[in-house]
Amino acid sequence: MAAPTPTRRAMPGQLAELALTHVATFAFPLVFAVVCGRTLGIHDYGVVSFYAALGGFLGMIIEFGFDWYGTREVARRREDAAHGHRTLWNITATKLLLCATVASGCGALLGLIRPQDEWPLMLASLAYLVGFALDAGWYVRALEQTRLLLAITTGVRLLGVLVLVTVVPRVATMTCALSVYALVSLATSGLTWFHLLRRGLARRARIDAGTMGRLLRGSWAIVFGNVNGAMLTNGGIALLGLHADPATVGAANLALRVRMAGQATLLPLQQLGFVRISALAARSPDEALAFGRKLMAATLVVGVGVAALCMLAAPHIVGYVFHEEKPVAVMLVLLLALSVPIQGIANLFGQQTLIALGRERRYALIQTAATLVFCALLAGLTRLSQRSAYGWAIVGAESTVLLLSALMLVLQPPRARAAGPARVAGEAA
Repeated sequence: MAAPTPTRRAMPGQLAELALTHVATFAFPLVFAVVCGRTLGIHDYGVVSFYAALGGFLGMIIEFGFDWYGTREVARRREDAAHGHRTLWNITATKLLLCATVASGCGALLGLIRPQDEWPLMLASLAYLVGFALDAGWYVRALEQTRLLLAITTGVRLLGVLVLVTVVPRVATMTCALSVYALVSLATSGLTWFHLLRRGLARRARIDAGTMGRLLRGSWAIVFGNVNGAMLTNGGIALLGLHADPATVGAANLALRVRMAGQATLLPLQQLGFVRISALAARSPDEALAFGRKLMAATLVVGVGVAALCMLAAPHIVGYVFHEEKPVAVMLVLLLALSVPIQGIANLFGQQTLIALGRERRYALIQTAATLVFCALLAGLTRLSQRSAYGWAIVGAESTVLLLSALMLVLQPPRARAAGPARVAGEAA
């Protein structure tokens, strides 16, 4: 018998629960950066940052856009529990298959270009990817079970922080630090599946090649956009690690972690907003547009406030982590803080609205343009100043996404494609 569809609760309460969830989610990488930066030093922390960033970038390939695609499909057919179960199990199977493929190819390449004594770091990164492939947090959000997500995320991250502050300073090795990262990934996925199965929210469903193929075809445009988007964050750090000195990589990764911690305040609006926009777009594009305007105002207010706080705290954060105010790290924190409100609005116009309206291909093209801008700026500015190039490249690329996404919505507003989401949902059915 299918599990009952969870009832929808008030949005303010869910936003509060999602906010606390993302505080826990992004607090851990920030604590990780602080503990590892102080314990390992900026050089070794740079090496760890390379593998952590590479794992995050490869995770976007493994995720293959399923978090957004699956959330949209489950949210649109909330009353059909069997459909939700099939979507969950087939997406998870596909992600594991992609994980095996990506890990094999990347592992062979790393064995050729990286020092042989770094193989323990490669194994820790593999464990992280397996946990990422098993993640079912998107399904919990689609059902709007935000309280369950909060409990799991907070509990696991608190455990991770405890292990970080008690074990890493004593062992003081790069492998130990990266292993804690992998532990959090595996524990989060394991506990999520345990509670989904125990509560009857994830009953067993048939896994078949045909369904997996349809999922891949339905998500390819989203993953194309997401991977391009990841090039601006983890992919950029990994790319930087291939040619820059480890100290610059460590400084850039600290700046990225500070920015991501700030963005945690925007993620509840983005994720729950995407669920609501997807549902509204299927029946009333005008209502979806009105809801989007409210989201834009809230995103601007929160984003500007977070950016200002990060800028004020930049010298203190860098001084605490690296025991002195490294100018390169301070400069990068300031630049990436500036990009927080820009990225928030760009995400609203692009990843949230365009995907909710069924315009994945346009979103993918926009992200491709942003990646090209990022790579061009990174390559061009590196010749002038290697240490600030990453920050300016981020600002330029995020601005590109914002402007192109806004232009797309102005030229083709939701009401012009009123049948689009319904058509997409019908095809998925």
